[in-house]
Amino acid sequence: MLKILKLRKQANNSDLNISKRFEYAREAISLSKKYDKDSTVLASNRVLSWLFIVSGQYDSLYRVNKENLKISTRIKDSLKMAYANNNLGFYFAESNKNDSAYYYYYNARKLYELLKDIQNESNIILNMANIQESERDYIGAEINAIKGIEIAKTLPISDGNNLNLWAFNNLIGIVSSKVKRFDKSIEYHNKALEYAEKLKAEKYKYYKDFSEMNIAIVHRRKGDYDKTIQVLNNIKNLETLKEEDPQTYVSIISNLAYAKFLKGNFVSEEIENTFKTAYKFSIDQDIKVEQSIIASFISELYLHQKQIDSAQKYANIAYNKANEVGENQTVLDALILKAKTETGEQSKAYLYEHIRLNDSLISKERTNRNKFARIEFETDEILQEKEQISKQRQWLIFISVGLLGVLFFLYIIKSQREKNKELQLQKQQQEANEEIYKLMLSQQEKIDEARSVEKNRISQEMHDGILGRLFGARLSLDSLNLVNTQDAISKRSKYISELKNIEDDIRKVSHELNSDFVNQSGYFNMVNNLVETQMTAYNIDYTFKADSNINWDMLDNKIKIHLYRILQETMQNIYKHAESTLVDIEFYLDKNKLNLKITDNGVGFDQTKTKNGIGLKNIKDRLKEINGFFNVTSQINKGTSVTITVPNI
Repeated sequence: MLKILKLRKQANNSDLNISKRFEYAREAISLSKKYDKDSTVLASNRVLSWLFIVSGQYDSLYRVNKENLKISTRIKDSLKMAYANNNLGFYFAESNKNDSAYYYYYNARKLYELLKDIQNESNIILNMANIQESERDYIGAEINAIKGIEIAKTLPISDGNNLNLWAFNNLIGIVSSKVKRFDKSIEYHNKALEYAEKLKAEKYKYYKDFSEMNIAIVHRRKGDYDKTIQVLNNIKNLETLKEEDPQTYVSIISNLAYAKFLKGNFVSEEIENTFKTAYKFSIDQDIKVEQSIIASFISELYLHQKQIDSAQKYANIAYNKANEVGENQTVLDALILKAKTETGEQSKAYLYEHIRLNDSLISKERTNRNKFARIEFETDEILQEKEQISKQRQWLIFISVGLLGVLFFLYIIKSQREKNKELQLQKQQQEANEEIYKLMLSQQEKIDEARSVEKNRISQEMHDGILGRLFGARLSLDSLNLVNTQDAISKRSKYISELKNIEDDIRKVSHELNSDFVNQSGYFNMVNNLVETQMTAYNIDYTFKADSNINWDMLDNKIKIHLYRILQETMQNIYKHAESTLVDIEFYLDKNKLNLKITDNGVGFDQTKTKNGIGLKNIKDRLKEINGFFNVTSQINKGTSVTITVPNI
């Protein structure tokens, strides 16, 4: 078994030459069959199938994938069945057997859909839609392309997925153009262009040019030749495109010349030279589709110039080349040109052939539409038995999902309980914090009270003690002033004057010490510090004012705590949501009501649309505790104002 794995690994080694890789793959299959284990044979066959694809040996794909389909069906391996059907669809598509290709692709799609393999389902739908478009089942192609877009949009962003989205939109653009829904065609080609611009890999760089060319062609078919010329002239790097994507290059230059021709006011020699250059280039590069199209352009130019022989020559070339590659629209166009270059019965004969071919294509379109629908219907009937088996599996899945749902529900309940515990813990913590804050405020008040008592004591001591003694000394000196010598009088007068100065200074200090300290310490300072700290941290300019008539000492601690927290919460909300540069904060009295007004110049909000958040709920809860209320006014881009009112203080 280990040897088989090594052989498969060697077969997948791209560094080896292809013939050697085939040897390893066939040896792996031979050994696998000796083990007589289906899954082993299947895996080895898949390696060989992949080698046929990468080496372009499509004719050999059928046998190995038919065997893989048989084995995978026997062992009921849906994924390997999908792979085999996909490869068989590819084989028949390369063999131009589109009905068989569609059958196997459809089987693969149903299996990928069952397996929820959205990426591969998207790839298969694209192949099916391309087959329908080539068989002129335009309705079916568009339906599948739209379904493919819906599926692809659910996949993660990647180059591969963007490429599929480009292809689906491009296909709808092509189909819409063929049924002359030009505006819709341009819309979807523009969508394809958007996805082309998202492709990052170097190998996808010309998809943008291809989409722009398609847009230009639709504008040309619509009759908007100026727009066609504008779009084609905007395509850059034509020389690089000439080397790396010759078909797109020759299509661009020929369509540009054709648009100029259709617009009129052209230089015949210039247009003819461009057509001839493009035609020769398409021959050199063996691009038969473009040979037929450009030949029809040249024929139309010569017909316009009344050069009937040359017009006939290129009309015949266009007709023959288009028939060779199965380009029916060009065949139809060439028949019209051939009819215009002839007269009488011969001209009528070409017109009759045009009518016959067109009717045949319309009939084929209807037949193919029915054929593809019948393939899907018959395949679905075959799959019904398999679906019966899958229903049993679905029941098992439903039961499993149900059990998972119950487990998930129990998990949610457990999580909710844990969350409630966490919220309860947070609440307790908040209550503890507030209690601590109460103690801090109470302690601060005691400190302030002790300071006030001490200051009063010092003031009284200075007034009653020191001042009294100084006053007595001054009287004694006055009595000594009875000595009338000039020197004694002068000295005593000097001392007395100095004592008066000391007395005035002490009295001044006494008065200052005895003044009211309420507004200089305690709660007011704490609030002031809070505002200064937060506004500085938030880098927001502010003004803070308080009515001097407010007696903070008379306020209940509970009111102080809640006002402090409300102010803190409001400033945080301004920082988070308002985008403000200036905040005005003011405490003021209105009769017996204490008001706190906070105004910002931020972005504001629509009060009719904004729901109450946690912040507003907290403010309401706090105000309820102190019988307060609040009012919020706001306008978009004109800021917000919050007024807190506490009555009966």
